[in-house]
Amino acid sequence: MRRWAAPAGLIRGKLLRNPGATFPAVAIAVVVTMLAGLTACGPVGARNPLRAGMAILFGSYGADTGLIGSSWWQAAVALSTVETYARVTGDMTYNSAIAGAFSLHSGSNFENDSNDDTAWWALTWLQAYDLTHAPAYLAMAETDADYIHEDWDGTCGGGVWWHRNPRSYKNAITNELFLELTASLHNHIPADTKYLSWARAEWSWFGRSGLINPSNLINDGLDGSCANNADVTWTYNQGVILAGLAQLYHATGNRSLLRTAQRIASAAIGKLTVGGVLAEPCERGSCAARLDTNTQSFKGIFVRDLKVLADTAGTGQFNSFFTRQAQAIEAYDTGNRHELGMFWGGPVGRVSSSTQASAVDALLASVRLP
Repeated sequence: MRRWAAPAGLIRGKLLRNPGATFPAVAIAVVVTMLAGLTACGPVGARNPLRAGMAILFGSYGADTGLIGSSWWQAAVALSTVETYARVTGDMTYNSAIAGAFSLHSGSNFENDSNDDTAWWALTWLQAYDLTHAPAYLAMAETDADYIHEDWDGTCGGGVWWHRNPRSYKNAITNELFLELTASLHNHIPADTKYLSWARAEWSWFGRSGLINPSNLINDGLDGSCANNADVTWTYNQGVILAGLAQLYHATGNRSLLRTAQRIASAAIGKLTVGGVLAEPCERGSCAARLDTNTQSFKGIFVRDLKVLADTAGTGQFNSFFTRQAQAIEAYDTGNRHELGMFWGGPVGRVSSSTQASAVDALLASVRLP
């Protein structure tokens, strides 16, 4: 297993965003030797792309850190991939990472000055609760939701700030995550009223904030005048809102929420694909320099949350999209040791724990189509 070095930035002992670590050759070699006996699983069974991809992903888990990779928020996303894999396949091989992360980091409540980071971890603990029914995981998600809500105020008419101290930037991803988290908590807690009221307030604000542009895509955030800043329509901003609206539908039974989500999803697929394969707007654009390590997780988040919407709505309208992503990843974005890169349409490149988790999320979404 890889050894983990402390990230360059810390706040009160908490990790900040840092580039995901690339896979060490030794770890890849070890996990690849495990693949020969695997049974068929995933969209193309003969080569076991799903199980092979998961084995490689777990090669970057550090038992001494409790993290997959070295980026704090992306480690939460990768752990969610592990949890989704366990739920979809029934294979619990990698679930030790759940207790490992909780044991080593629960003392900080998984909180830092970036509210979106905290929300990623909170959602991961809700998934962990669903898998294990351990009350501590649900309690942690509640603690984190309460922490994030401290940064809700009336600036721009409502919404949660992205950064806490000093408060700055009302952006899409933080508020989308807060919607998903609070609606999900309501759906987990009998007789809850607090989290449902927060989820309703979040969607009421988000829907009129201007973040959703006339093309039904979501820009990155609001500017200093509380207007849509026309920044990049990253794929993950089109994804998390889908899961948030699906959870709010579960809470309220309001089908208009699903219709709104389906419009956003259809717009994203129409405008953020190349040859039917999902791509960030910057992959072939003038803003390519902004494809940093954070963006390596974005596409998997979109596909993961689109699957939540599809399952919730009971619709097969996105099935060909799910299948197309898995086929492209296997054909064009899989290295000879089953490493998965950032560009699903190829070539294999910028391989890291984050790109691996992202592509595995897409493979998982192609299984058990509605």
